[in-house]
Amino acid sequence: MTQFQTLPFRAFACLLLLGAVAGCATTGRPTAAGATGIDVAIAPPYTPLPDDPSPDGVPQRLVLALDGVPYRMFVRMQAEGHFKDFRPVARMVSSFPSLSGVSFGAIGGGEIPEGYQEMRYDAQTNQVVGNTLYTLSGRAHQNLPADNAPHTLTHRLVGYMAPYTMAQRDLDRIRGELLASHKSGYVAYLAQTDVILHVDGEATGVRFLGDLERWLADLQKEVRARTGRGLMVDLVSDHGSTLVQGREVDLPGRLRACGFRRNDTLADSRDVAYSLAGIIGSVAVSAQAPQVEPVARCLVGADGVELVAVLRGPRVGVLGANGSEAELWLLDGPGERYAYRSLHGDPLGLLGAAGATAATVPAGSQREFDGEAQFRASLDAQYPDALRRLWRAFHGSVKDPSPILLSLADGREAGYRTVRSLAWVRGRGGTHGSLTGNASLGILASNWRDVGDVDCWSAHDALFSTATIAAAHRHAEAARAETAGAVPAGDATSAAR
Repeated sequence: MTQFQTLPFRAFACLLLLGAVAGCATTGRPTAAGATGIDVAIAPPYTPLPDDPSPDGVPQRLVLALDGVPYRMFVRMQAEGHFKDFRPVARMVSSFPSLSGVSFGAIGGGEIPEGYQEMRYDAQTNQVVGNTLYTLSGRAHQNLPADNAPHTLTHRLVGYMAPYTMAQRDLDRIRGELLASHKSGYVAYLAQTDVILHVDGEATGVRFLGDLERWLADLQKEVRARTGRGLMVDLVSDHGSTLVQGREVDLPGRLRACGFRRNDTLADSRDVAYSLAGIIGSVAVSAQAPQVEPVARCLVGADGVELVAVLRGPRVGVLGANGSEAELWLLDGPGERYAYRSLHGDPLGLLGAAGATAATVPAGSQREFDGEAQFRASLDAQYPDALRRLWRAFHGSVKDPSPILLSLADGREAGYRTVRSLAWVRGRGGTHGSLTGNASLGILASNWRDVGDVDCWSAHDALFSTATIAAAHRHAEAARAETAGAVPAGDATSAAR
Protein backbone atom coordinates (compact mmCIF):
# COMPACT_ATOMS: atom_id res chain seq x y z
CA MET A 1 0.00 0.00 0.00
CA THR A 2 1.04 3.59 -0.56
CA GLN A 3 1.30 6.05 2.29
CA PHE A 4 -1.90 7.72 1.11
CA GLN A 5 -3.78 4.44 1.07
CA THR A 6 -2.97 3.76 4.71
CA LEU A 7 -4.42 7.07 5.84
CA PRO A 8 -7.90 6.87 7.35
CA PHE A 9 -10.58 8.86 5.56
CA ARG A 10 -10.75 11.49 8.28
CA ALA A 11 -7.02 12.10 8.08
CA PHE A 12 -7.15 12.35 4.31
CA ALA A 13 -9.98 14.87 4.59
CA CYS A 14 -7.85 16.88 6.98
CA LEU A 15 -5.05 16.80 4.44
CA LEU A 16 -7.35 18.33 1.87
CA LEU A 17 -8.40 20.97 4.36
CA LEU A 18 -4.83 21.85 5.27
CA GLY A 19 -4.35 24.16 2.35
CA ALA A 20 -7.64 25.89 2.98
CA VAL A 21 -6.86 26.66 6.61
CA ALA A 22 -3.19 27.52 6.19
CA GLY A 23 -3.91 30.85 7.83
CA CYS A 24 -2.61 32.95 4.99
CA ALA A 25 -4.60 32.99 1.78
CA THR A 26 -7.30 35.53 1.07
CA THR A 27 -9.43 35.51 -2.03
CA GLY A 28 -10.28 38.02 -4.69
CA ARG A 29 -13.90 39.02 -5.12
CA PRO A 30 -16.12 37.79 -2.26
CA THR A 31 -18.58 35.00 -3.00
CA ALA A 32 -21.85 33.75 -1.64
CA ALA A 33 -23.27 30.23 -1.50
CA GLY A 34 -26.00 29.71 -4.06
CA ALA A 35 -28.98 27.40 -3.76
CA THR A 36 -26.87 24.52 -5.01
CA GLY A 37 -24.19 25.15 -2.40
CA ILE A 38 -21.69 26.21 -5.08
CA ASP A 39 -19.89 29.51 -4.59
CA VAL A 40 -21.14 32.25 -6.90
CA ALA A 41 -19.62 35.70 -7.28
CA ILE A 42 -21.21 38.75 -5.72
CA ALA A 43 -20.23 42.37 -6.13
CA PRO A 44 -17.42 43.43 -3.81
CA PRO A 45 -18.35 45.98 -1.13
CA TYR A 46 -15.19 47.95 -1.86
CA THR A 47 -12.65 48.15 -4.66
CA PRO A 48 -9.20 49.75 -4.34
CA LEU A 49 -9.27 51.18 -7.88
CA PRO A 50 -12.11 53.16 -9.49
CA ASP A 51 -14.19 51.68 -12.29
CA ASP A 52 -13.06 54.30 -14.82
CA PRO A 53 -13.13 52.86 -18.35
CA SER A 54 -9.93 52.51 -20.35
CA PRO A 55 -9.84 54.80 -23.42
CA ASP A 56 -8.81 51.91 -25.69
CA GLY A 57 -10.87 49.19 -24.02
CA VAL A 58 -7.94 47.33 -22.42
CA PRO A 59 -6.70 47.98 -18.85
CA GLN A 60 -3.80 50.40 -18.70
CA ARG A 61 -2.55 49.28 -15.29
CA LEU A 62 -2.40 45.96 -13.43
CA VAL A 63 -1.90 45.70 -9.69
CA LEU A 64 -1.01 42.05 -9.10
CA ALA A 65 -1.13 40.94 -5.46
CA LEU A 66 1.08 37.91 -4.88
CA ASP A 67 0.48 36.13 -1.59
CA GLY A 68 3.61 35.52 0.47
CA VAL A 69 6.44 36.32 -2.00
CA PRO A 70 9.53 37.14 0.13
CA TYR A 71 11.64 40.22 -0.53
CA ARG A 72 14.93 38.33 -0.25
CA MET A 73 13.84 35.88 -2.99
CA PHE A 74 12.74 38.59 -5.42
CA VAL A 75 15.74 40.86 -4.85
CA ARG A 76 18.07 37.93 -5.47
CA MET A 77 16.28 37.11 -8.73
CA GLN A 78 16.61 40.72 -9.87
CA ALA A 79 20.34 40.62 -9.08
CA GLU A 80 20.57 37.53 -11.28
CA GLY A 81 18.98 39.39 -14.20
CA HIS A 82 15.31 38.50 -13.83
CA PHE A 83 12.45 41.02 -13.96
CA LYS A 84 14.58 43.46 -15.98
CA ASP A 85 11.49 45.43 -16.97
CA PHE A 86 10.89 46.34 -13.32
CA ARG A 87 12.58 49.04 -11.30
CA PRO A 88 14.49 47.82 -8.20
CA VAL A 89 12.17 46.01 -5.83
CA ALA A 90 11.33 47.66 -2.50
CA ARG A 91 10.47 46.09 0.85
CA MET A 92 6.85 45.76 1.94
CA VAL A 93 6.87 45.30 5.72
CA SER A 94 3.94 43.23 6.90
CA SER A 95 1.75 43.69 9.94
CA PHE A 96 2.29 41.71 13.11
CA PRO A 97 1.28 38.96 13.08
CA SER A 98 2.58 38.72 9.51
CA LEU A 99 -0.58 37.11 8.17
CA SER A 100 -2.57 37.83 5.02
CA GLY A 101 -5.84 38.77 6.64
CA VAL A 102 -4.28 41.64 8.57
CA SER A 103 -1.68 42.72 6.01
CA PHE A 104 -3.85 42.58 2.90
CA GLY A 105 -6.62 44.21 4.93
CA ALA A 106 -4.33 47.23 5.36
CA ILE A 107 -3.04 47.14 1.77
CA GLY A 108 -6.57 46.97 0.38
CA GLY A 109 -7.76 49.79 2.62
CA GLY A 110 -11.17 48.26 3.28
CA GLU A 111 -12.75 47.22 6.55
CA ILE A 112 -10.28 45.84 9.06
CA PRO A 113 -10.74 42.15 9.96
CA GLU A 114 -12.41 40.94 13.15
CA GLY A 115 -9.30 39.04 14.27
CA TYR A 116 -5.87 38.03 13.09
CA GLN A 117 -7.35 34.97 11.37
CA GLU A 118 -10.82 33.69 10.54
CA MET A 119 -10.33 30.89 13.06
CA ARG A 120 -9.86 32.66 16.40
CA TYR A 121 -11.06 32.91 19.99
CA ASP A 122 -14.08 35.24 20.19
CA ALA A 123 -14.47 36.98 23.54
CA GLN A 124 -18.15 37.82 22.99
CA THR A 125 -19.20 34.20 22.57
CA ASN A 126 -16.39 32.78 24.73
CA GLN A 127 -15.42 30.17 22.18
CA VAL A 128 -13.12 29.48 19.28
CA VAL A 129 -14.98 30.44 16.10
CA GLY A 130 -14.26 30.14 12.40
CA ASN A 131 -13.81 26.37 12.32
CA THR A 132 -16.66 25.80 9.86
CA LEU A 133 -16.95 25.38 6.10
CA TYR A 134 -18.08 29.02 5.92
CA THR A 135 -14.54 30.13 6.70
CA LEU A 136 -13.31 28.29 3.61
CA SER A 137 -15.63 30.22 1.33
CA GLY A 138 -14.79 33.41 -0.50
CA ARG A 139 -17.16 35.48 1.65
CA ALA A 140 -14.91 34.94 4.65
CA HIS A 141 -11.88 36.47 2.88
CA GLN A 142 -12.72 39.98 1.69
CA ASN A 143 -9.58 41.78 2.82
CA LEU A 144 -8.24 42.50 -0.67
CA PRO A 145 -11.15 42.83 -3.11
CA ALA A 146 -9.90 42.13 -6.61
CA ASP A 147 -11.31 42.19 -10.12
CA ASN A 148 -10.42 38.60 -11.00
CA ALA A 149 -12.84 35.77 -10.27
CA PRO A 150 -13.01 34.47 -6.69
CA HIS A 151 -11.47 31.28 -5.42
CA THR A 152 -14.05 28.60 -4.73
CA LEU A 153 -13.88 26.01 -1.97
CA THR A 154 -12.80 23.42 -4.53
CA HIS A 155 -9.97 25.68 -5.66
CA ARG A 156 -8.73 26.07 -2.10
CA LEU A 157 -8.68 22.30 -1.56
CA VAL A 158 -7.16 21.27 -4.88
CA GLY A 159 -4.83 24.26 -4.73
CA TYR A 160 -3.02 22.68 -1.81
CA MET A 161 -2.69 19.26 -3.38
CA ALA A 162 -1.43 20.62 -6.72
CA PRO A 163 -0.28 24.18 -6.00
CA TYR A 164 2.00 24.66 -9.01
CA THR A 165 -0.52 23.44 -11.56
CA MET A 166 -3.27 25.50 -9.97
CA ALA A 167 -1.04 28.59 -9.94
CA GLN A 168 -0.44 28.26 -13.69
CA ARG A 169 -4.16 27.88 -14.30
CA ASP A 170 -4.84 30.93 -12.16
CA LEU A 171 -2.42 32.99 -14.26
CA ASP A 172 -4.17 31.86 -17.44
CA ARG A 173 -7.52 32.84 -15.98
CA ILE A 174 -6.26 36.23 -14.80
CA ARG A 175 -4.88 36.92 -18.28
CA GLY A 176 -8.19 36.15 -19.95
CA GLU A 177 -10.24 38.16 -17.47
CA LEU A 178 -7.89 41.15 -17.62
CA LEU A 179 -7.93 41.29 -21.43
CA ALA A 180 -11.74 41.07 -21.37
CA SER A 181 -12.01 43.93 -18.87
CA HIS A 182 -12.61 47.54 -19.92
CA LYS A 183 -11.45 49.07 -16.63
CA SER A 184 -8.52 51.46 -16.73
CA GLY A 185 -6.98 49.91 -13.60
CA TYR A 186 -7.27 46.20 -12.82
CA VAL A 187 -6.52 44.46 -9.49
CA ALA A 188 -5.74 40.73 -9.51
CA TYR A 189 -4.93 38.43 -6.62
CA LEU A 190 -2.87 35.22 -6.78
CA ALA A 191 -2.98 33.04 -3.65
CA GLN A 192 -0.98 30.10 -4.94
CA THR A 193 2.44 31.73 -4.59
CA ASP A 194 2.12 31.38 -0.83
CA VAL A 195 0.88 27.79 -1.07
CA ILE A 196 3.85 26.86 -3.27
CA LEU A 197 6.28 28.22 -0.68
CA HIS A 198 4.45 26.54 2.21
CA VAL A 199 4.36 23.17 0.50
CA ASP A 200 7.19 22.94 -2.03
CA GLY A 201 9.72 25.43 -0.71
CA GLU A 202 12.13 28.00 -2.06
CA ALA A 203 13.43 26.27 -5.22
CA THR A 204 9.92 25.70 -6.54
CA GLY A 205 8.95 29.25 -5.59
CA VAL A 206 11.85 30.62 -7.63
CA ARG A 207 10.85 28.43 -10.57
CA PHE A 208 7.30 29.75 -10.44
CA LEU A 209 8.47 33.37 -10.31
CA GLY A 210 10.35 32.59 -13.52
CA ASP A 211 7.04 31.44 -14.99
CA LEU A 212 5.43 34.65 -13.76
CA GLU A 213 8.15 36.71 -15.45
CA ARG A 214 7.47 35.00 -18.78
CA TRP A 215 3.72 35.35 -18.27
CA LEU A 216 4.10 39.09 -17.76
CA ALA A 217 6.25 39.39 -20.89
CA ASP A 218 3.63 37.54 -22.97
CA LEU A 219 0.89 39.71 -21.49
CA GLN A 220 2.81 42.84 -22.48
CA LYS A 221 3.10 41.56 -26.06
CA GLU A 222 -0.64 40.93 -26.22
CA VAL A 223 -1.48 44.38 -24.86
CA ARG A 224 0.92 46.05 -27.31
CA ALA A 225 -0.54 44.08 -30.20
CA ARG A 226 -4.04 45.27 -29.29
CA THR A 227 -3.31 48.87 -28.30
CA GLY A 228 0.20 49.85 -29.39
CA ARG A 229 1.18 50.61 -25.80
CA GLY A 230 2.49 48.72 -22.81
CA LEU A 231 0.81 47.73 -19.57
CA MET A 232 1.77 49.39 -16.31
CA VAL A 233 2.33 46.68 -13.69
CA ASP A 234 2.71 46.93 -9.94
CA LEU A 235 3.53 43.81 -7.91
CA VAL A 236 2.86 43.60 -4.17
CA SER A 237 3.04 40.80 -1.61
CA ASP A 238 1.71 40.82 1.93
CA HIS A 239 4.49 39.10 3.91
CA GLY A 240 7.62 36.99 3.54
CA SER A 241 8.51 33.41 4.42
CA THR A 242 11.04 31.69 6.63
CA LEU A 243 11.77 29.36 3.67
CA VAL A 244 12.75 26.60 6.09
CA GLN A 245 10.84 23.60 7.39
CA GLY A 246 10.03 24.19 11.03
CA ARG A 247 9.94 22.19 14.25
CA GLU A 248 6.86 22.27 16.44
CA VAL A 249 6.63 24.41 19.57
CA ASP A 250 4.91 22.42 22.31
CA LEU A 251 2.54 25.04 23.68
CA PRO A 252 0.09 22.59 25.36
CA GLY A 253 2.95 20.90 27.19
CA ARG A 254 4.31 24.24 28.38
CA LEU A 255 0.88 25.30 29.61
CA ARG A 256 0.43 22.07 31.53
CA ALA A 257 3.82 22.55 33.18
CA CYS A 258 2.59 25.95 34.42
CA GLY A 259 -0.73 24.62 35.71
CA PHE A 260 -2.83 25.82 32.76
CA ARG A 261 -4.70 23.90 30.08
CA ARG A 262 -5.70 24.61 26.51
CA ASN A 263 -9.45 24.89 25.98
CA ASP A 264 -11.78 26.30 23.32
CA THR A 265 -13.56 28.33 26.01
CA LEU A 266 -12.40 30.18 29.11
CA ALA A 267 -14.43 28.26 31.68
CA ASP A 268 -12.13 28.91 34.64
CA SER A 269 -8.81 30.47 35.55
CA ARG A 270 -6.80 27.51 34.26
CA ASP A 271 -8.12 27.78 30.71
CA VAL A 272 -6.11 29.23 27.83
CA ALA A 273 -7.75 29.61 24.41
CA TYR A 274 -6.08 29.89 21.03
CA SER A 275 -6.62 28.57 17.53
CA LEU A 276 -4.08 27.06 15.15
CA ALA A 277 -5.56 27.50 11.70
CA GLY A 278 -2.69 25.75 9.97
CA ILE A 279 1.08 25.89 10.42
CA ILE A 280 2.28 29.40 11.29
CA GLY A 281 4.93 31.31 13.22
CA SER A 282 2.65 33.29 15.53
CA VAL A 283 -0.14 32.45 17.94
CA ALA A 284 -2.89 34.71 19.33
CA VAL A 285 -3.67 33.63 22.91
CA SER A 286 -6.50 34.53 25.30
CA ALA A 287 -6.97 33.95 29.01
CA GLN A 288 -9.14 35.36 31.77
CA ALA A 289 -7.98 38.89 32.63
CA PRO A 290 -6.21 38.06 35.92
CA GLN A 291 -4.31 35.26 34.17
CA VAL A 292 -3.06 37.16 31.11
CA GLU A 293 0.29 38.11 32.64
CA PRO A 294 0.96 34.68 34.22
CA VAL A 295 0.10 32.94 30.93
CA ALA A 296 2.37 35.30 28.98
CA ARG A 297 5.26 34.67 31.37
CA CYS A 298 4.62 30.95 31.14
CA LEU A 299 4.64 30.84 27.34
CA VAL A 300 7.77 32.94 26.89
CA GLY A 301 9.59 30.01 28.47
CA ALA A 302 8.46 27.57 25.77
CA ASP A 303 11.27 26.32 23.56
CA GLY A 304 10.93 28.10 20.21
CA VAL A 305 9.03 31.15 21.46
CA GLU A 306 11.20 34.19 20.78
CA LEU A 307 8.99 37.06 21.93
CA VAL A 308 5.66 37.46 23.72
CA ALA A 309 3.67 40.70 23.34
CA VAL A 310 1.07 41.52 26.00
CA LEU A 311 -1.68 44.12 25.92
CA ARG A 312 -1.34 46.35 28.97
CA GLY A 313 -4.00 48.98 28.36
CA PRO A 314 -2.32 51.94 26.65
CA ARG A 315 1.02 50.09 26.66
CA VAL A 316 2.35 46.91 25.08
CA GLY A 317 4.60 44.65 27.12
CA VAL A 318 7.34 42.72 25.30
CA LEU A 319 8.85 39.65 26.93
CA GLY A 320 12.00 38.05 25.50
CA ALA A 321 13.01 34.42 25.69
CA ASN A 322 16.26 35.51 27.36
CA GLY A 323 14.36 36.90 30.37
CA SER A 324 14.29 40.48 29.12
CA GLU A 325 11.21 42.68 29.33
CA ALA A 326 10.25 46.12 28.05
CA GLU A 327 7.20 48.25 27.38
CA LEU A 328 6.31 50.51 24.49
CA TRP A 329 3.59 53.04 23.95
CA LEU A 330 2.43 55.73 21.53
CA LEU A 331 3.28 59.24 22.69
CA ASP A 332 0.77 62.08 22.72
CA GLY A 333 1.32 65.01 20.42
CA PRO A 334 1.83 65.58 16.72
CA GLY A 335 3.34 62.92 14.50
CA GLU A 336 3.84 59.26 15.27
CA ARG A 337 6.30 58.84 18.12
CA TYR A 338 6.88 55.87 20.38
CA ALA A 339 8.48 55.45 23.78
CA TYR A 340 10.35 52.24 24.58
CA ARG A 341 11.43 51.51 28.17
CA SER A 342 13.45 48.64 29.57
CA LEU A 343 12.05 46.84 32.59
CA HIS A 344 14.81 44.26 32.40
CA GLY A 345 17.16 44.00 29.46
CA ASP A 346 16.19 44.88 25.88
CA PRO A 347 14.08 42.27 24.03
CA LEU A 348 13.86 44.33 20.81
CA GLY A 349 17.51 45.42 20.81
CA LEU A 350 16.74 49.14 20.57
CA LEU A 351 18.52 50.56 23.64
CA GLY A 352 22.06 49.24 23.70
CA ALA A 353 25.05 50.51 21.77
CA ALA A 354 26.51 48.41 18.97
CA GLY A 355 27.64 45.08 20.36
CA ALA A 356 25.67 45.46 23.58
CA THR A 357 23.55 42.56 24.83
CA ALA A 358 20.10 42.71 26.35
CA ALA A 359 21.58 41.81 29.73
CA THR A 360 23.83 44.89 29.76
CA VAL A 361 20.99 47.42 29.31
CA PRO A 362 20.15 49.02 32.69
CA ALA A 363 16.56 48.67 33.87
CA GLY A 364 14.67 51.92 33.39
CA SER A 365 16.57 52.89 30.24
CA GLN A 366 14.18 54.65 27.90
CA ARG A 367 14.23 56.18 24.42
CA GLU A 368 11.76 57.92 22.19
CA PHE A 369 11.54 57.08 18.50
CA ASP A 370 10.01 58.85 15.54
CA GLY A 371 7.82 56.23 13.85
CA GLU A 372 8.93 56.93 10.29
CA ALA A 373 12.61 57.25 11.18
CA GLN A 374 12.51 53.99 13.10
CA PHE A 375 10.80 52.31 10.17
CA ARG A 376 13.67 53.33 7.88
CA ALA A 377 16.40 52.47 10.39
CA SER A 378 15.08 48.98 11.14
CA LEU A 379 14.33 47.61 7.66
CA ASP A 380 17.23 45.16 7.83
CA ALA A 381 16.99 44.52 11.57
CA GLN A 382 15.95 41.25 13.16
CA TYR A 383 12.51 42.75 13.82
CA PRO A 384 11.69 45.36 11.14
CA ASP A 385 9.54 48.30 12.27
CA ALA A 386 8.88 46.51 15.57
CA LEU A 387 7.45 49.43 17.55
CA ARG A 388 4.76 50.39 15.07
CA ARG A 389 3.81 46.80 14.28
CA LEU A 390 3.58 45.72 17.92
CA TRP A 391 1.58 48.79 18.88
CA ARG A 392 -0.88 48.46 16.00
CA ALA A 393 -1.29 44.72 16.59
CA PHE A 394 -3.32 45.66 19.66
CA HIS A 395 -4.53 49.12 18.64
CA GLY A 396 -6.23 49.17 15.26
CA SER A 397 -5.04 46.29 13.07
CA VAL A 398 -8.04 44.15 14.03
CA LYS A 399 -11.35 44.82 15.71
CA ASP A 400 -10.96 42.17 18.41
CA PRO A 401 -7.28 41.86 19.42
CA SER A 402 -6.09 38.99 21.59
CA PRO A 403 -4.34 40.01 24.82
CA ILE A 404 -1.26 37.86 24.11
CA LEU A 405 0.66 37.39 20.85
CA LEU A 406 3.51 34.94 20.44
CA SER A 407 6.29 35.42 17.88
CA LEU A 408 8.18 32.21 17.18
CA ALA A 409 11.79 31.90 16.10
CA ASP A 410 12.48 31.20 12.43
CA GLY A 411 12.49 27.44 11.97
CA ARG A 412 9.82 26.92 14.63
CA GLU A 413 6.09 26.68 14.06
CA ALA A 414 2.78 25.98 15.73
CA GLY A 415 -0.07 23.97 14.26
CA TYR A 416 -2.44 21.06 14.72
CA ARG A 417 -0.40 17.91 15.23
CA THR A 418 -2.61 16.02 12.78
CA VAL A 419 -2.19 18.77 10.23
CA ARG A 420 1.58 18.85 10.76
CA SER A 421 1.79 15.08 10.33
CA LEU A 422 -0.25 15.21 7.15
CA ALA A 423 1.84 18.10 5.86
CA TRP A 424 4.83 15.80 6.11
CA VAL A 425 3.10 13.54 3.56
CA ARG A 426 2.52 16.38 1.08
CA GLY A 427 5.53 18.52 1.93
CA ARG A 428 6.35 21.70 3.80
CA GLY A 429 8.84 24.42 2.93
CA GLY A 430 8.41 27.44 5.21
CA THR A 431 5.93 29.64 7.03
CA HIS A 432 5.30 33.18 8.31
CA GLY A 433 3.40 35.01 11.02
CA SER A 434 6.22 36.08 13.33
CA LEU A 435 7.87 39.48 13.83
CA THR A 436 11.14 38.42 12.18
CA GLY A 437 12.42 39.96 8.97
CA ASN A 438 12.29 36.72 7.01
CA ALA A 439 8.62 36.20 7.83
CA SER A 440 7.70 39.86 7.46
CA LEU A 441 9.33 41.34 4.34
CA GLY A 442 7.21 41.14 1.21
CA ILE A 443 7.69 43.08 -2.02
CA LEU A 444 6.60 46.20 -3.88
CA ALA A 445 7.84 46.45 -7.48
CA SER A 446 6.82 48.46 -10.53
CA ASN A 447 7.67 48.56 -14.21
CA TRP A 448 6.61 52.21 -14.69
CA ARG A 449 7.86 54.16 -11.65
CA ASP A 450 10.38 54.08 -8.85
CA VAL A 451 8.96 52.83 -5.56
CA GLY A 452 10.31 53.07 -2.03
CA ASP A 453 10.04 50.85 1.01
CA VAL A 454 6.57 50.72 2.55
CA ASP A 455 4.66 48.97 5.27
CA CYS A 456 1.24 47.42 4.69
CA TRP A 457 -0.50 50.65 5.70
CA SER A 458 1.48 52.99 3.45
CA ALA A 459 1.40 50.38 0.67
CA HIS A 460 -2.26 51.27 0.25
CA ASP A 461 -1.34 54.84 -0.64
CA ALA A 462 1.57 53.70 -2.82
CA LEU A 463 -0.82 51.60 -4.88
CA PHE A 464 -4.27 53.13 -4.61
CA SER A 465 -4.08 56.76 -3.46
CA THR A 466 -5.49 59.60 -5.54
CA ALA A 467 -1.95 60.80 -6.23
CA THR A 468 -0.83 57.37 -7.49
CA ILE A 469 -3.91 56.99 -9.68
CA ALA A 470 -3.28 60.49 -11.11
CA ALA A 471 0.37 59.60 -11.79
CA ALA A 472 -0.71 56.44 -13.59
CA HIS A 473 -3.14 58.48 -15.68
CA ARG A 474 -0.38 60.91 -16.67
CA HIS A 475 1.91 58.04 -17.54
CA ALA A 476 -0.81 56.45 -19.67
CA GLU A 477 -1.48 59.72 -21.47
CA ALA A 478 2.23 60.11 -22.20
CA ALA A 479 2.34 56.58 -23.57
CA ARG A 480 -0.68 57.24 -25.79
CA ALA A 481 0.88 60.43 -27.11
CA GLU A 482 4.13 58.63 -27.85
CA THR A 483 2.25 55.84 -29.63
CA ALA A 484 0.47 58.43 -31.74
CA GLY A 485 3.82 59.99 -32.69
CA ALA A 486 3.48 63.05 -30.49
CA VAL A 487 6.10 64.36 -28.10
CA PRO A 488 5.75 62.52 -24.75
CA ALA A 489 4.24 64.59 -21.99
CA GLY A 490 7.01 63.60 -19.60
CA ASP A 491 8.01 60.86 -17.31
CA ALA A 492 5.22 60.21 -14.83
CA THR A 493 6.74 58.74 -11.70
CA SER A 494 5.46 58.58 -8.18
CA ALA A 495 7.41 58.01 -5.00
CA ALA A 496 5.87 55.25 -2.92
CA ARG A 497 6.19 57.03 0.40
